[in-house]
Amino acid sequence: MKKIIGGLIISLGLSASLFADTINIFAASSTKLAMEEIIKNFKTKNLNDDIIATYLGTGKGYAQFVNGFDYDIFISADTTYPNKIVSDGTAIGEPKVYALGVLALFSNNKELIKKGIESLKDEKVKYISIANPKLAPYGVAAMEILENYDLKELVKDKIVLGDNIAQSIQFVDSGAADIGLVAFSLIKNIKKQDEYLVIDSSKYKQMEQSFVLTKYSRNKPLATKFASFIISEEAKNIFDKYGFGIKWIN
Repeated sequence: MKKIIGGLIISLGLSASLFADTINIFAASSTKLAMEEIIKNFKTKNLNDDIIATYLGTGKGYAQFVNGFDYDIFISADTTYPNKIVSDGTAIGEPKVYALGVLALFSNNKELIKKGIESLKDEKVKYISIANPKLAPYGVAAMEILENYDLKELVKDKIVLGDNIAQSIQFVDSGAADIGLVAFSLIKNIKKQDEYLVIDSSKYKQMEQSFVLTKYSRNKPLATKFASFIISEEAKNIFDKYGFGIKWIN
């Protein structure tokens, strides 16, 4: 009898997995913590749906996409790459903004954070971590911040580049960098308040983070349903919880 019940459970499990709808999405590294919660909440309401997410720097994600990775949805840290997908003719519809990126100064040395952006000039600061501007929109924003504070030339030899914004945080955590300009969304709910300082948003171009559905989607109904959830009030509240800007998002 136990064998029969066990076999039935396995059979039901296999049947459920066989009939489950699945999509593969690319999501920028800055969204990882928020997106994991969004996916979890979505799946709670859609038990037979599965969302498989890949988190990388946006530039690397785009390189994967144009080289054959069939992402159903491309969730970027900017609008540039989704617009490229539109220009390439591989998008369904236009990009939609889901959140605004926010940058913060982050260090395990609380004294550096007390000094604010001026701490980057400190002789004790040997290495400053940012995301690679060639691969990550947060790296572009970090360079804008340095330029607008007239620090770009002064600290250029201190800069260490992460492949993505998550790696930039890891550099600080590991001691490979003394301080970093990073995504607030990846530290707000993890680090202590005296370990970070949110950067004045006027010091960098507004980071409109957007997504686009792609023509390579193998499950357009599920992709469309999840895309609608990303811009729902529930998802907006989650993005807000993790430190993204949502004030000006319609």
